[in-house]
This record gives sequence, C-alpha cells and structure tokens, in this order.
Amino acid sequence: MPEYLLIAALLLAPLPIVIWFRERRMAARTRTLREVLDNADALEGELQECRARLREIPALVSRLPPSISLSAHATLTAEPEVQAALHDLLQHRLWLKQHGADASLEALQSARDALVHSRERLSSQLDRLGKVREELASAGNDVGDPVP
Repeated sequence: MPEYLLIAALLLAPLPIVIWFRERRMAARTRTLREVLDNADALEGELQECRARLREIPALVSRLPPSISLSAHATLTAEPEVQAALHDLLQHRLWLKQHGADASLEALQSARDALVHSRERLSSQLDRLGKVREELASAGNDVGDPVP
C-alpha cells in the first residue's frame, strides 16, 4: 500500500508546476489581449482626432491667397488614409471578436505590436498636422485675415 502512495505522490508532484506555468501563460495572454484592446481604443481616438484636425484645414486654407492654398491642399489628401485606417481598425476588431478567445499569445502579441507601430506613425502625422495648422494660421494672419 505505501508503494501506491509513493507512486501517486511522484506522479502528482509535477502537477502544481504544470498548473503554475499554465496560469502564468493564461495571465500573459489575458494581459496581451487587454493591451491589444487598449491600443485599439487609443488608436481609434487618435484617428478621430486626426480626422477632426484635417477637417479644420479647409477653413484655414480658404483664407489664403491661391498661391499658398494650392500647396496647403496637399495636406487634405490624408483624409482617405485616415478613413482607410479606421476601416482597418474595424477589421481588426471584428477579427478579435471572432478569434480573440482562441488566438495564440503570439498572434495577440503581433496584433498589439502592429497597433503600437500604427500609433507611433499616427503620432508623427498628428504633430505634422499641428505644425501645418500653425503655419496656415500664421499665413492667414500675415495676409490680414484673422484665423480662428
């Protein structure tokens, strides 16, 4: 009888370690999924901000002389890119809804990294839009028409 207990103890000894590793991996997966969702929410907010900034520019451009406004119109070509990025973000959200529960940790990490990279690129675009807005406002003031 003691031999059976010894064998059972030896067989069950690794069980807490296996459970610990499984729980740790599940916690990492849950944390990564949360990061994906948080980054998706942040990216969506930043894209909406970008869209709002882009929509301010036509009013600023309309106050400029034609020679200056032609170069400023190039900035407006970013609106379709913002719309495409919002569409891509929606596709990612749909993928998460359908496959997020069973997606691998690696797939979730890849999605998180892609969202972080997109946010970094968008951040530089938002900075550029801010500078363009300042330049347009300054140019509008220079031609004598106050810009809001």
